[in-house]
Amino acid sequence: MLASLVYEGATVTVGSPIAYISELGETLPGSLLQINRRKGGMMNILAIGAGLTGCHFASEAQGRGHQVVVYDMSPNEAYVRHVAGDVTVLRGDVRDIPALAGVMRDHAIDAVFLNAGLIGGKAEQRPFLTLDININGAINAAEAAGLSGVTRFVFASTFGVYDYDLEPAEPITEDFPMGGDNFYHASKTSCERILGAYSKRYGFDLACLRFARVYGLGHYAGGSGGGQAMHNAVAAAVEGKPARINPKILAKSEYVYAKDVAYGVTLACEKPLKSRAFNIGTGVMVTPEDMVSAIKEAVPGADVEIVGEAGLHHGDQPLDISRASSELGYEPRFQLFAGIADFVSELRRS
Repeated sequence: MLASLVYEGATVTVGSPIAYISELGETLPGSLLQINRRKGGMMNILAIGAGLTGCHFASEAQGRGHQVVVYDMSPNEAYVRHVAGDVTVLRGDVRDIPALAGVMRDHAIDAVFLNAGLIGGKAEQRPFLTLDININGAINAAEAAGLSGVTRFVFASTFGVYDYDLEPAEPITEDFPMGGDNFYHASKTSCERILGAYSKRYGFDLACLRFARVYGLGHYAGGSGGGQAMHNAVAAAVEGKPARINPKILAKSEYVYAKDVAYGVTLACEKPLKSRAFNIGTGVMVTPEDMVSAIKEAVPGADVEIVGEAGLHHGDQPLDISRASSELGYEPRFQLFAGIADFVSELRRS
């Protein structure tokens, strides 16, 4: 796909990453086309990735009056329509700069939410592919955003970027040291640094949102063993089947409902940014026993049990979400029991 970009009155046609790097090289200023396209607060937003967070974000953002375009290599269109409703869905690779730049130009994109990538067990099984998609995808999305005049870039990071080997003794703030001792966490840590450099280079605002463990109605094509396990347990209870909680997978941790994540992402697109990193969670730790109680309350009479021995978890400290609260206005709307109850309603509606 060819992308035409206007720079100082001249039109540059981008046919490949090599072509545009060769043609434009180091002659670019801090940003191209810094045009604020917002009208009455409404933005055109590109969600790169059509999974759990991308689709719930699209639903939330459109409900707040924004126009959302969803871009994914192989979108599950039935799932997208069910969760996000009537959104524009485009097929494409996050590593394809000309295609991304063309989409951003054609749809006059103001803000980008990058949530595409491999996570969890899938990320560890194929490390080269994980780093290629997660890191090179972020580089390509940032290049396209900078060349297309995007003014806000929101990145889906994770609470896994923190160095839990330091055994935090209090709720974890965004200033806690970062780690990254597996390929997924390392890719997110790297992306935050790289995107920070791109933000400085092109002048777009950057928000890196560090999500707790996300659960909700999803297809989990990108991975997420915890999200899939929670989905399976709740779905089994709804279907009248035995629901089993494996504490090695659904370990003690902080869990955040997809609709709260979507709310946090939307606020990060809308609000002035004083900071770059934000914790998005509930600020509350959840145990496997809590999950059993929440499912039983949402589905009376459900057969729910914990099976197996507990596994490793991220310590006993939740995320400190005070920065997201004070700067973005974020407050979780779904603590565990409310989130599971809503999840049950969504499953029954699907």
